[in-house]
Amino acid sequence: MSNFKPFAVAIRKRFGEMAAEPLFEVAADRDAIWETYLNSFPAGTNLIFRQRTEHDCSCCKAFIRNTGGVVAIQNGALSSIWDVMAVPEPYQTVADAMSAYVKSLAIRDVFLTPFNVHGTAISREMMGGFVHEWNHFSVDIPRLFVIAKAKLDERRGELRTTHAVLLRGLTELQPGAVATALGLIQSKAIYRGEEFLRAVAEFHALQERFLAIPDQKGRELLAWTMIANPAARFRNTVIGTLVQDLSDGVDLDRAVRSYETKVAPANYKRPTALISAAMVKCAMKTIQELGLEAALERRHARLSDVSVNSVLFVDNAIRGHMKGGIEDLLMQEVKPAKFDPEKAEEISVEDFMANVLPKTKQVQLYLDNSLLGNFVSMTAPVHEGSASLFRWSNDFAWSYDGNVADSIKDKIKRAGGTVEGVAMRVSLAWFNYDDLDIHCIEPSGNHISYANKSNVLDVDMNAGGGNSRQAVENMRWLHAPRDGVYQFYVNNYAKRESVDVGFVIEIESAKGLETLRYEKAVPDRANQQVANIVVNHGQIERIDVAPGMIAGSISQDQWGLKTLALVRVNSIVLSPNHWDGNAAGNKHWFFILDGCRNPLPTRGIYNEFLHPQLEKHRKVFEVLGDKTKCPVAIEQLSGVGFSSTWKNKVTVVAMGPNLNKAYNIVF
Repeated sequence: MSNFKPFAVAIRKRFGEMAAEPLFEVAADRDAIWETYLNSFPAGTNLIFRQRTEHDCSCCKAFIRNTGGVVAIQNGALSSIWDVMAVPEPYQTVADAMSAYVKSLAIRDVFLTPFNVHGTAISREMMGGFVHEWNHFSVDIPRLFVIAKAKLDERRGELRTTHAVLLRGLTELQPGAVATALGLIQSKAIYRGEEFLRAVAEFHALQERFLAIPDQKGRELLAWTMIANPAARFRNTVIGTLVQDLSDGVDLDRAVRSYETKVAPANYKRPTALISAAMVKCAMKTIQELGLEAALERRHARLSDVSVNSVLFVDNAIRGHMKGGIEDLLMQEVKPAKFDPEKAEEISVEDFMANVLPKTKQVQLYLDNSLLGNFVSMTAPVHEGSASLFRWSNDFAWSYDGNVADSIKDKIKRAGGTVEGVAMRVSLAWFNYDDLDIHCIEPSGNHISYANKSNVLDVDMNAGGGNSRQAVENMRWLHAPRDGVYQFYVNNYAKRESVDVGFVIEIESAKGLETLRYEKAVPDRANQQVANIVVNHGQIERIDVAPGMIAGSISQDQWGLKTLALVRVNSIVLSPNHWDGNAAGNKHWFFILDGCRNPLPTRGIYNEFLHPQLEKHRKVFEVLGDKTKCPVAIEQLSGVGFSSTWKNKVTVVAMGPNLNKAYNIVF
């Protein structure tokens, strides 16, 4: 036994190395592992000592029964405490045999113990009047693996169950179903999906690793190493039940409805249509048949894209950069006019375009805060000459700030609200699934809200469940409002998201349009004061803006420009749906501004624009339009736009050889 101590020391060292990682126990029978140890000694190396063989001692027997089956998982394979090298014989032979035996078995449990030490390093015995020391196996147990005996069985059972759930989920849940759930979350198509994004993404990545392992044992080992991962019990979570239903072939709408009954309020309404792989496949077939694949890639439009024949006005300084332009045109010298908006002549857009522009060499636009919602970018196909996705013959389009195709007024009209011919209008717009409510306390004390509409509130969206990310509410007074102070505030009746927070308020009367913005989240059930509107003789006398709101009287930075200042107009362009004899939908006038740069990815495809043959695939294009946004670009055609359906007004200064004059253009 003189060579046993180096063997015991090597085992002790090996256990210490393994304990830096999670440890497990294989399914070894207590008696079988002990018998394997004794039988591993080569013939003649474990002789009878007294009544038993030399290595048949009670100390080592207890150690091997309790610790001999401990393993770690390294590089996807088992390693054991017996994986030692260069120990004296016969112990190297024993170690190799024990290692092979232990690694042939499956893992049964995570290694946990109520003891701080396994084994006894040294025992002493009186022999012939002297104390004799015997060496045995012994290891110190790190605190990480020590647990109270009363909790040992319960904790092991929990971990075994977690492993079984994870292994079953990785095996039974279909990768396509996991990918579908991930896509629904990323496109914000399911209620509270963002809460589960990390869990689904981690499970998706783990399943890819799992399925790449060719043998079942290797897959089981991976599952054991991941039992502490948040994705381990994914199959039994609420989002896991959705993936399970999809894996079982349940219809997409039905599976999502089942999921949402578990997480959504009883009166929740679906916010957007669901997109399945089959729907995408069908839409792509139509796109391919129409030769429209190349048209899906979008970018910002550039000066060089647009023919001078497609625009109403081009500043000579930039004309040479446009398609068909002349490089050496010289602008005649003009002197800027002294600008006084109060003395501007009112003129219709048609009269201005027909009678003023032909005499104009330069235009400057007064960028009032009321135009913050009018910022627009023109978009174009990446591949020149691609077929058009749209209802007009070219493939150019446009996108207003916030990636919307039309104004708050247009959204209110589509929702059934009244915006025309009213004495006073106060509208609320927001951009997520929250249920915001606008409130007004009239001078009489009457409190107008969703609970008391008083024939004033005519649009109330997202009540009971988020069903729109372009939600609006509208209060309008059909006749001159009573004199006094009207107090407005916004309440977040149900906070459902933490993205795209804030809101916009429009106040419109005979005096014009005022826009206010709140750029923070309104907490759940909290109020945000908006403004007090003072009415005198039936007209708005002044607007007292509440703290936190961004008022129209404050100069603001928008797309590289400062408001409340004159900005040079590079060109004035009709919307592409009215180029070259087209007349498909509302006409827009775009004033492309010098130095105007949209700093965010811009939507290039809207369902409102789609070719009639693509309208049956509107659900797919709603998602596709969000995924194919035009990337941010240095060169772009951006400015402010005005629709023929709006009652906007903009002040410009027109300059030419015999012209220096300010106009209020009425649309």
